[in-house]
Amino acid sequence: MRDEFRRQLVNTGYIHAPLKADCDKSTEARLLRKRILDSRPLWDGKSRDVWAKSGMGEIALSDGGRLRMTAPARSDHWPENESQDGDYAGFGTLKAALRLQGEDWRSYNRLVCRVKPECMGFHNPLIKLELVNDGVEKIPDVYMREGFHDINLKNHAWNDCIWELPDLPRDRVIELAFSVHCNGKEPGGDDNLAFEVGELRLERVEDPDCSLGWQVNPGSIAFSTTGYWLDGKKTAVAGWTKGSFSLLRDEDGAVVYSASVKPVQNEKGSFGLLDFSDYVHAGRYRLQLDGITTESFEIGSQIMEEAVWKVINFLYCERCGYPLRGGHPTCHGDIVASHNGLQMSYCGGWHDAGDLSQQTLQTAEITHGLFEVMQRVKADVPLYVRLMEEACWGLDFVLRTRFGGGFRATSAGIRRWTNGLTGDMDDEEARVHNRSFENFLMAGVEAYAGSALKDEDADLSWKCINAAKEDYRFALERFEKVGMENCIMFEHTYNASLSQYYAVAAWAASETYAACKEEFFAREAERFADLMLACQETGSPGLPLKGFFYRDASKKIIVHFNHQAREHIFTQALESLCRNQPGHEKLPVWEKSMRLYGEYLKRLFIHAQPYGMLPAGLHCVDEAEDRETFPLLHLMTDYESDRDNYKEQVKAGIQIDDKYYIRQFPVWFSFRGNTAVLLSSGKAASLIGRYFGDGELLQIAREQLYWIAGKNPFAQSLVYGEGSNFAQQNAALAGEMVGEIPVGIQTRGNEDQPYWPMANNATYKEVWTTSAGHWLWVVADLYLD
Repeated sequence: MRDEFRRQLVNTGYIHAPLKADCDKSTEARLLRKRILDSRPLWDGKSRDVWAKSGMGEIALSDGGRLRMTAPARSDHWPENESQDGDYAGFGTLKAALRLQGEDWRSYNRLVCRVKPECMGFHNPLIKLELVNDGVEKIPDVYMREGFHDINLKNHAWNDCIWELPDLPRDRVIELAFSVHCNGKEPGGDDNLAFEVGELRLERVEDPDCSLGWQVNPGSIAFSTTGYWLDGKKTAVAGWTKGSFSLLRDEDGAVVYSASVKPVQNEKGSFGLLDFSDYVHAGRYRLQLDGITTESFEIGSQIMEEAVWKVINFLYCERCGYPLRGGHPTCHGDIVASHNGLQMSYCGGWHDAGDLSQQTLQTAEITHGLFEVMQRVKADVPLYVRLMEEACWGLDFVLRTRFGGGFRATSAGIRRWTNGLTGDMDDEEARVHNRSFENFLMAGVEAYAGSALKDEDADLSWKCINAAKEDYRFALERFEKVGMENCIMFEHTYNASLSQYYAVAAWAASETYAACKEEFFAREAERFADLMLACQETGSPGLPLKGFFYRDASKKIIVHFNHQAREHIFTQALESLCRNQPGHEKLPVWEKSMRLYGEYLKRLFIHAQPYGMLPAGLHCVDEAEDRETFPLLHLMTDYESDRDNYKEQVKAGIQIDDKYYIRQFPVWFSFRGNTAVLLSSGKAASLIGRYFGDGELLQIAREQLYWIAGKNPFAQSLVYGEGSNFAQQNAALAGEMVGEIPVGIQTRGNEDQPYWPMANNATYKEVWTTSAGHWLWVVADLYLD
């Protein structure tokens, strides 16, 4: 750990106040240093009549040629375009639209302005830029993802705002708008939101960042900005295929290793691979190639130590119902859940994302990830204790959202600050369900926590294990009665297949057996594992790959994920069975299944070069005909309209035979971003790799973390405040948080290549605690490697 970071840890009381990012290493700071080749103003700062106002609030000219926007933070009624019960509703929007006459902006590649918020009592103001193009390609797009850029602002200060848009259609721009969303006020905050906007202009800069394709961002080297483990391969990617590179010691710039760039050519293009795997000395270094020198990074055995602290910081900042020092006060005490004449306050755990929603199951999975890492770092007492504290914060929510009888509060769609007073219009009712999938999963988390806490808090451990036994039996009773059941689309288990039900039941039973040693749970784990294994492809004539799982034993539809992802749940169940029943007669069967899935990952990884991102799996064009499954996997779509798009997306992948293709990215529509998908597969690789001591699978798992840390075509760290070249994300009401991780890199249209525009918008750039939880799962298996 670097001394300056250790000092910041101490100054925050080991993450009892938010960490601050080194913004000099941010993408925005780098972009503002680019050479400007041309510039023109978009507004003279004098004309009011070119601006059209809509929504609640007022716009006016202020001194110095600026536009002033003032809006109420909330109202006493829901706008017509919002749900009238308050579910995922805001109070309205103030929009100031600069009317343009079909301008062609293609000779410019970025938009800049200055914005000053004066939002008294608010910690995280933001403003949204909206661009409307009426040219060959219309913007916004059908899913309202393109053409929007949320900018997180420092309050009471002028912010230099920038939006590079080289790949955004802009041949006939008719409107550029600034929007202020009225999403309530932090308790005690002012009733009004105020912003001033000025110095609005277009610019053409030298070497705009690439946002589309596999080629490395110009003038960049794609590398893991966090660093590399001593063990395994250590590679970076450049656009050059010739020459030599050097590894420099950071402290004095001395060359410690040199080698030739290795040319790589495949379906993604031509690349230069900088391979320094042979260098195995711990320290901080930089890479140098053809006049480019990277920021420093670490080579060592515990390279993720600082990053783990930063992800803890993100979760701490996302705590719901907790007064955040330097951030929001106690929040959402008026979100309530009701069942059978009883009510509970549904605040606690961690917000789902920047939008402040809450999902109990998501909090449970993050809790499990924290406990897993905690088990790996016992020798590091400060980190161990802090992980336990954060894990127990989530565990408290998991345990107290139980109504009994299998019913529990499960979720609430929240994108506003509420006043904390029950009985008025801004309250919201949380959803309450009794479903087997959630109760199986909760039982597994409770049991794992109970085992982890036995030597730390015997009574809390007993509570966890007792809850696990109860919840498992509730789940079993429900599953035997109704089988697999679909929930509403707002629940994060909406896409769960029957095979996943089997897997989560097997895992929960196995972990409960490990915690209580009651033979009933051992037999249950075996029974559900048998059902799950009947859904695995073990090798059939005409199939190019094997080892993957189908949605059920009919083996017609392969399991896919495109947003929420639990690809690891199959191997998680098997690894738990093998670990907790090592003398079982079926141990060879379970191990064979894990090896088979591991070989599937290795086959996919052949197509991961040069960046190491695991492809999203084998897809069949016939899947498009599965009308029943389609809406479960692809929310907010129309089957008839999108069936052909599904086929086009599959065929944009790597063709294996007449029917089967390997997609680099998932098939998806409105909800895009692959962080959870690749980390879930990475968790499967790390679990199997650790169990068998398989170095190839452990390397596959490492590569997923390297991708997140900057070894991607955009050479950008996706963990805000970690490493270097990290960018603002769609943090919405929560504001920028060190350690935040977005939903992930997406694709454009029906293509199968990465697309990462600077525009901050959901879902791809939305910060997501699921991403953090999945990241922790992988780190837990690799931390000391």
